[in-house]
Amino acid sequence: MIRSFPELPDWSFDIDEVSNGVYKVVASHRYGHKISKTGIDPEALIDDCRREATDMRLADRPPPNCS
Repeated sequence: MIRSFPELPDWSFDIDEVSNGVYKVVASHRYGHKISKTGIDPEALIDDCRREATDMRLADRPPPNCS
């Protein structure tokens, strides 16, 4: 299942059950960046990937004008 979130418009989140009760979430940015997590709680995995994608987005912003 693929999900997207309005606060991360350039990211898609693909959730797959890779084994019985084991999930893998791969977050993909339209420019090729990827974040992946594997575990038993798909919602927690999505939350972790969203947090990392948000951190990456914030790190790419230029610093505020301090002058």
